[in-house]
Amino acid sequence: MTEEQVIEVEVVESTEPQPSPAQAIVDETVKFVEVLGTALINTAQDVSNLMVVKVDKDTRRYMDMLVATGAVKNRTQAANALLEEGVEAKRDLFEKIERTHDQIQALKSQMRSLVAG
Repeated sequence: MTEEQVIEVEVVESTEPQPSPAQAIVDETVKFVEVLGTALINTAQDVSNLMVVKVDKDTRRYMDMLVATGAVKNRTQAANALLEEGVEAKRDLFEKIERTHDQIQALKSQMRSLVAG
C-alpha cells in the first residue's frame, strides 16, 4: 500500500473587488493597444532606415550568389554586406571627406559670425 499525503490549502478571500467582465475586456483591450502601439513605433523606426537602391544586373547576381551559398539569409543582408565591404575598402577616402566636411562647416560658421557680428 502507498502512503497518501494530505496537503492543507488555506483559502483566502480577496477583499479587493473583482472587475466586471466588461471591465476585464476593456483592460485587456488597453494592454493590447499599448503593445500594438509599441510594435508600430518600432516598425516605423525600422522603416525610416529603409532605402530603395537600384542595382545593376551584375550586382544583383552577386547578391543572389551570396544568398544561394548561404553566406547571408536574404538580399537585404547581401546588400548590407557589400555596402560595408565597400565602405571599409574606401575608409581612408571617407575619413578625408569627413575632415573636409568638418572644415567647411567651421568656415561656414565663421562666415555667419562675421556677417552677424
